[in-house]
Amino acid sequence: MRKKLTLFILFLVTILTVSAQSESQAKLLREAYKLQSTKMLCEFFDNWSEEVKSNEDEAQSPYVAEAHKVFAAFYQPQRIIARDIDCHVLYEEKNYFIVQGSLWKILQAETILYKQEEIDSFLIARICRMYPDDTTEQQDWIQYVRDNKPKLCYESSDAILKFDLIATTTLDSAVEFRPPVHFEGKKVVYLNKKYEKLLNSFLGKRHIAFGEENIMQPANSKGKNQTKHEFFNNAALIFHGHWGGYWQYVTYPKANKIIFNPEMNRAVVLFRFVYEGGEAILEKQNGEWKVVDFRFTWIE
Repeated sequence: MRKKLTLFILFLVTILTVSAQSESQAKLLREAYKLQSTKMLCEFFDNWSEEVKSNEDEAQSPYVAEAHKVFAAFYQPQRIIARDIDCHVLYEEKNYFIVQGSLWKILQAETILYKQEEIDSFLIARICRMYPDDTTEQQDWIQYVRDNKPKLCYESSDAILKFDLIATTTLDSAVEFRPPVHFEGKKVVYLNKKYEKLLNSFLGKRHIAFGEENIMQPANSKGKNQTKHEFFNNAALIFHGHWGGYWQYVTYPKANKIIFNPEMNRAVVLFRFVYEGGEAILEKQNGEWKVVDFRFTWIE
């Protein structure tokens, strides 16, 4: 009985401490905005950085542990060029990077291929299994592969052909995921539910609706919410959600899924970059993960 009471008291103290820290940070952010103090805004971020650290050493499985390493090799916000946007310019004046604190899924695929000759051979072999007789249809599909050089797909929504989809199985999901990443001249903070809630409360939901001003215009903050957005961007660049009423806090790119091959020496990162996204393929070379292919495949 005494042991249970002690545990309950420790739990209660932890909850109260976390709640007090959260309110203290929320108050600091509100005061920083009220005074338009960039110094206080940086203090808010410095406190955040000290409070939420990498959890690489807490990985519960070899898949999660390896996913941390894949992400660290993949995550280069200042090197990506998307739709003629050079991210070195986009992020160079920001002192803080907001790194994702969770990962949607870790999966395993039957294979991961990126060299075109590998892909062609794999697809042709699959076509021959689907059409075992030397039919005109078989030959037409083989010729299509040779002429069009299709890519492999890891999600059914991306599959165009009947034979280009690679089967996957889920290894882990909703992973609390804070890989160790470091950048010269930048400080890293990790987004978690507590800080997402705090920022949502501060920034608000008032916005210009998608397409309200012109057909190609994504939703954006307005009024006082816009001035708060602009103030916050003095430290870290964030974006309003494309469809309105939500925020995109992470410093891009954001990894949604990481897919391994059975040997765990190749991986695919399915990522988002603001209002578009794609996939990066990594290969383990001499014990280190390296990006060997990177491409954008969709846009909102």
